[in-house]
Amino acid sequence: MTADWPPEGAVVVPGAEPWSAAGGPHGALVLHGFTGNCSGVRPVAEALHAVGFAIEVPLLPGHGTKVEDLLPTTFDDWYEAAERSLA
Repeated sequence: MTADWPPEGAVVVPGAEPWSAAGGPHGALVLHGFTGNCSGVRPVAEALHAVGFAIEVPLLPGHGTKVEDLLPTTFDDWYEAAERSLA
């Protein structure tokens, strides 16, 4: 599962959406954990943005939709999504 997440037409849990914000010359990639989604790290991302960081908060594959979507995902899927967001 290496496609962009969430897939077109997926219902994302309110608040779990990916988030990004432009900022100064430095940036932060903020990642949620295995059982989480973007809502859990959004306060950290907003605090970093408030002091000038550019921010990327991706929703990792399998997360933020329905539990069954997580089953076919692997660490490699999450790592690839993080690498794409960093780039």
